[in-house]
Amino acid sequence: MASFLNNRALCLALAAALLAACSGSRQPSEKSAGPGAASVFEARTFKLSKTPDPDLEAALGDVLSGAYQAVVKDHYGDDPMKIGFTYSMTPRGAVYPFSEIEVACIMQDKYARSKGPGLCGGFFKEVDLRVKKALEQAGL
Repeated sequence: MASFLNNRALCLALAAALLAACSGSRQPSEKSAGPGAASVFEARTFKLSKTPDPDLEAALGDVLSGAYQAVVKDHYGDDPMKIGFTYSMTPRGAVYPFSEIEVACIMQDKYARSKGPGLCGGFFKEVDLRVKKALEQAGL
């Protein structure tokens, strides 16, 4: 009986230690991201074609690059690195990956609050116009 109680006490102690260790590992990190840290300010999804269209896929790079250049020139002349503004594109279609794309507006955290809404809003408006034009040219 004493052996059973010792084993039970040991199991309970191990379970308590394991529970404490698991709950402790879920604490958010308090490390600073640093002065030049950048993150996604906003992301939007754009619907493209339901069927593969290699020409449209090839044009996406120019569509996004053109939108980027236009909005940067409007907002910052030729110095987009001043606020660390860039973008990313990710295919999001379920069956055909390029049936939808997600475009993210990325900028340095320290400028996001003051510059993000205008810059990203202008960027997404320009992307939308250029995507629609590319779809029209592709006959979609």
